[in-house]
This record gives sequence, structure tokens and C-alpha cells, in this order.
Amino acid sequence: MFAFALVVSVVAMVQVSAVPAWNQQTEFEHLTEAERDFAALDESVAAASMGTQSRASVEAGVNYPTRALFLSPAGGAGTVRTTSPATVTISNVNATTSGTAEYWDGTDKTFDAQSLTFQPDYQYLQSSPVFTHEGIVQYTAYSDGTSQSEVGATQSLVDGNRISLVLLEGNIDTASGEAMTLSVTPLSAGTDYITVTDGDGPISISVPTHLSNETWHELLEDEPNVLSVSYDDSTDPHVVTVTLVPGKEYDLHIARVGIDTHGTLQDPVYIVDIAGDDAVVPPGATHRAVVEVRDAQNNPVPNAVVRVDDAGTDGDVRARDGDSIKTRTDANGRATFLYRAPDSISSLFGDDGTNGIVEDQFDVEVLDENLTTVDSVTFDIELREGSSSTTRRGLVAAVDDPGFAYDDKNRNGLYDGNDTRVPFEEGTYEATVGVLVVPPSNGTIISDDSITFIGNGVSLHTDAVSTNGDIKVNGRGHPVKAIGVSLTAPSGVIDVETSSTVDVTGASLSADGEITVSGDLGVNLKSAGLTNYKGGKSKAISVASSDGFVDGKNVDISSQKNINITGDKGVDLAGAGLSAAQSQSSITIGSDNGKANFDGIVALVDGDFNSTIDGSISLVGANIASTKSEDITIASTTGKLSGKEAAIVTGGDVTLKATSSYITLPRSNIDGNFVTIDAGTYVDLTDATYPKEADGDSDIDPDPVGE
Repeated sequence: MFAFALVVSVVAMVQVSAVPAWNQQTEFEHLTEAERDFAALDESVAAASMGTQSRASVEAGVNYPTRALFLSPAGGAGTVRTTSPATVTISNVNATTSGTAEYWDGTDKTFDAQSLTFQPDYQYLQSSPVFTHEGIVQYTAYSDGTSQSEVGATQSLVDGNRISLVLLEGNIDTASGEAMTLSVTPLSAGTDYITVTDGDGPISISVPTHLSNETWHELLEDEPNVLSVSYDDSTDPHVVTVTLVPGKEYDLHIARVGIDTHGTLQDPVYIVDIAGDDAVVPPGATHRAVVEVRDAQNNPVPNAVVRVDDAGTDGDVRARDGDSIKTRTDANGRATFLYRAPDSISSLFGDDGTNGIVEDQFDVEVLDENLTTVDSVTFDIELREGSSSTTRRGLVAAVDDPGFAYDDKNRNGLYDGNDTRVPFEEGTYEATVGVLVVPPSNGTIISDDSITFIGNGVSLHTDAVSTNGDIKVNGRGHPVKAIGVSLTAPSGVIDVETSSTVDVTGASLSADGEITVSGDLGVNLKSAGLTNYKGGKSKAISVASSDGFVDGKNVDISSQKNINITGDKGVDLAGAGLSAAQSQSSITIGSDNGKANFDGIVALVDGDFNSTIDGSISLVGANIASTKSEDITIASTTGKLSGKEAAIVTGGDVTLKATSSYITLPRSNIDGNFVTIDAGTYVDLTDATYPKEADGDSDIDPDPVGE
């Protein structure tokens, strides 16, 4: 009897003291797992903000182990919920580019945003946590009923000169004792940033939050571009307002991410021209005009209705994908119209007209679901006699069009003689004898699989979309021309190659992965657009000419990884826009036997910028920056570095070299952690801003005076 009583007593003691400790350990292990789940959710939200959909799992419930002779409570059900929408306000933001600036004009912009919370049901831990994701900040909050403390807080709202605003949307209020899987969906997303600056006052962003004032100040105290942080706790949720240093340019990105909701299609808000404005067109020519429709978050709107208003034009304007003035935007929010110039300009002047120039214009409108105009953009055209030899932005190349693809065996640009029709077989157009010609009448070529164009020369005049494969264009040692076309491979790569020349003037190349344009004797990509979506270790955009010149004036290249441009006989990137500002990417530009023109270039890179050129480099008005404080190197082996009013800025090292000649960069801004300027003869930095004295972090070599 005594032994039985002793056993009962021991069991009771263990039940009272040891079992709670064991269960507390179980809850702690669950807490650790929940922290990992929420960190993975944060990564999914970041990916969705750039356009990648995924799923995230949260282990909502905690299960206590069953122990013989001892009692454990039933498993706890954690609660996942989204809060009610609250208002985000952005003030005094002015975009620096036309079109975008008409919408981002300094007036207040407001957005609805929600938070996502997960609260486990713990019975033994002294403080029950609430995991919180507010889109731009995530943290774990502990409350004892009178005060709150937070751990693990991280913010993504401001990072140097970047403003990244992620708006969460959802309708969840669920308690579960099991793991919950949540879809994380991009409702409005893109990889492009818009450049903005302040207006009547400094830029400010006000966001709803339950994170404390003290923690917000701690998160932002080391951000050099944060002017002030103010906090209003009189509302629920509270509101934190971040004000940025005025007089600077910032990169703004806004995304809307759905948590376990597909949301609704974002309404069109404004429209911008991508290609074709301010063009010079000869009589009878066809000119390409491309527009992009964007939502309130600056992201592309697919399937939006766009219509041309041609009431005031002397030409004829129709949608490229049909003989209509109205069409819908593609998956990238873009639509293409073709402007047909009058056959004779003299008829527009009358008998007295002799100057051979006529100004023309037309508008493209974006419509809402009621077909009411939301916004419009104007294309200005200069009709000019005698300009047919001038390179024109957006010009569509002329070609004989029999209504099908053909093998131009005698290479005269006409379907005649022994020329034969080329069928589309197993995803391939192949001309076995002469030039493969794919005329506009083919219409947009769409295939679930890869698409290949191959011939002894290729002349491509229609768009192509491979939804699940690659697009390849091979000229077999003869010229490739794909002027003004759109090639899209949302799940693959794009490869345009020949050992002769490649001309993709005004074309649009968009792919999930690598984009390669290679013409051994020369590459022309003036006013083209090259974009890859996701990137990765090898998913670069590469343009190469092993024995020729790369002409990339006004090209727009946006890569999620690296950008590599090499032209043996030189590179011209005047007015180009290069963006490789993701995932430790780099930009490399080289020429072994030529010069480089970087006048007016805008190059933003997450990692290193490295340009080594044999001849001289021109940098008039160039803007080159490493957004993650990596190194910038611009070096000429045998020539000079010259320019003015350039901006070369990074938190890493800057190296400018012209060891065989001189460097002149008056009225420029050169800033870096360690700056080296190395010239063979002299350096002219008149009225420039740069580190003038060695202070352990920066240096000038040699001193910026003539020798």
C-alpha cells in the first residue's frame, strides 16, 4: 500500500513539475519552426513583388506528445489572419521621365494595404508571440498586456536610394491545428524601378504599422537618405512617416502581393510610349509605335484596351496584330501600332511646299472597362523627304510579302524566280538555299514549344512568342535582320547569332533566362529593348561582335543577372539605359581594338561595373552607379577618358584609368570609398566633386592637376 502511494505521489510530482517543462520545450521547438516558416514566407513575398508566384507553409498548430501515466493538453490551434485595409500615402514624388512624370507629378498617391499575422496558441511559454508581416517590415511581437517588445525586425522600405513598397492583400481569418499552405501571388508586380525626386517638399511615405516607434527608429537610423521618422500612435493601426533627404534621385518600386487570394485585375491608370515617339519617317514608310499601360503601382497591365486616335494625322495608324485602331495589351502590358506615312509629302504642302518636312502626330488612348478614356500618349512624327537612309527608331523594314514565309534564293528581297515557300514544321522555319524571309502577313507566331528561324541569312518581319521554349535565330554566316519585331520567351532563352551582322534595331527581346545577340561582323541594336525576367547564375544578357562594332545607341537593357557587351572594333552606348540591379549582378563592357561612347548612358548595377576599352572613352553626361556599393572600373588602354557633367558613384571603389593619355571630367561627380584616378599625362577635374584629400578611405592618384 505504501509503495502504491509512493508511485502515485511521484507521478503527481512529475505531472505538476516536469510535464509543464516538457510541454514548454515542445512549444519552444514549435516557436523555432514557426520563425523559419515566417522567414520563408518573407522570401516568397519578396519574390512575388518581382512577379514570381509561390506557396508558403505555416505550421499553425502545436501538438503535445502523449506520455504514459501523464496528462498533456490537446493540441493548440494557431490563428492566421489578415488585418483590415489601411491607407499608405506617398507624397511629393515627381518622376524624372516623360509619360511617367505626368502621373507621378508631386500629388499625394494613396494605396490600401493589409498586414498578415500568425499567433500560435501556447499554454506554457510565458509570452505568446505574434508573427507579423506588414509588406515592408516583418517582426515577432511579444506582449504582456501592458507593453510590447519586438524581435527579429527587418525592413525593406528604404535601402540607400531605393524605395520598395510592398502592399499585402488578402482575406484570411483561420485557426488551425495543422500546417497551412498559403499562396503568395503577384497581383501587381514588375522588376522595373522608376526614377523619382522630390517636389514642393521632401518625399515622404506614411505606412500603417503596429511596430513600435522605437524599433522603427532603430531600423532606419543608419539609412543615410532618411531625413526623419515620425510616429502617430493615436490611430489603430499606428502610422509611421519616413521623410527622405531632398534634392536627390531615388528608385521607386511598388508591388501588390496577394496572400491566399488571386485578387482582381489592376485597373489601368496611365500609358507611356516605349518606342516610336519623335521619329523621322520618309514618305510611304511604315513606323512602329509601342505603348505600355501601367497601374497605380507603376506595373504593366495586361489585356488592357488601347485605341489610336488618328483624327489629326496625315498617315494611317493601325494595331500591328490586326487591321483595327483598337487592340489589347500583351502579357507585358504593351501594344504595338503601325503608322503608315503618306506616299507623297509634297501633296501636303500644296504647290508652294518645297522644304520637304511635315510635322504629324497621333494619340494612343487606354480605356477602362466601360471604354472610357483613362489616359493618352502622343506620338510626334516628322515626315521628311530624302531621309530614307537615316536610322529611325521603330522603323519597320520593307519586304516583299506574298502572304507566307519563303526561301529568297537569289537574295533580291522579292518572292520571284525559283524562290520557294517555307513551312513552319516542328517549331522551325528553315531556308536551305537562300535568305529566310518571314513577312508581316504571317502574323504573330505563337508556339508552346521552341521556335527556330534558320537560313543563309534571316529577314524577320513578324513577332514570335514561345510560351514554354526558346527562340533561336541563326543566319548561318549571313546577315540577320529582325528590325522592330518582338521576340518573347517567358519560359526560355533567346539566341540570335550569325558570323556576319545582326540588326535588331527597335526590336523587343524578352526572355526568362539568357538573351544572346552575337554578330561576328557587327551588331546593331539601336533603340532596342532587351529584358530577362528572373536571372540566375548563368542567365545573363550578352551582346557580342568578335570582329565588328556594337551600335547600341538608345538601347534599353534590363537583366536580372549580368550584362556583357563586347565589340572588337568599338561600342556605342550613347543614351542607353542598362539595369542589372538584382542579385549581385554585374555589367561588363569591352573592346580590344576600338573606342567606346558612353555619352548620356544610365547604368545601374547591383554589383561591379567594369569597362576596359582599348581606345578612348567618352563620358559626357554619363550616369554610372553601383547600387550595392560594389566597384566601378572604367579604363582605356591606349586612349583618353573625356567628358563632362558625368556622375560615377558607388560606396565601393572607383578606378578611372587612361595610362597612355589624359582624363578630363570637368563638372562631374565622382564618389566612392576609395577613388583612384590614373592618367599618363594630366587630369582635369575643373569644378568637379571628388575626394580631394587622402583620409584613409579615399585617394586621388595623381593629384588632379596637369603634369
